[in-house]
Amino acid sequence: MIPAFYIFVAMVAVGVVLYLLDLRSRKNEPQESAPEAPEVADCDADCCSTHEVCPSEMILEGCNAEIVYFDDEELDAFKGRAADAYTPEEEEQFRDVLYTLLPADLLPWEQSMKKRGIILPSAIRNEFVMLYAEQQNKPQR
Repeated sequence: MIPAFYIFVAMVAVGVVLYLLDLRSRKNEPQESAPEAPEVADCDADCCSTHEVCPSEMILEGCNAEIVYFDDEELDAFKGRAADAYTPEEEEQFRDVLYTLLPADLLPWEQSMKKRGIILPSAIRNEFVMLYAEQQNKPQR
């Protein structure tokens, strides 16, 4: 029993040391300047950022369509902002729109954001992926 305790203590100590080293290395990294507004590229059959969460046919359907607004014009103020540069209040504005969308509007809304040059906040992007995957996994009636 005693050797197991020593192994446990050693593992905790190593974990603390690694955590402190990670914090130290993050402080030494140079801060990146705010990115310029992303170019909104035309979609093609090979590449689209949502390829991990949606079938390519659905992506190609919305590629050449014009920008569609989902009663979210206020989000245009965030054009060109980095995904990690949002305040909690600003993220809440995205969340308000995301959770009022119909399931069928999830992908078109995300494509509309890209076409408008708006990068979703990291937390909202994760929620979008979760909602979209959930919608895809529901049995069709």
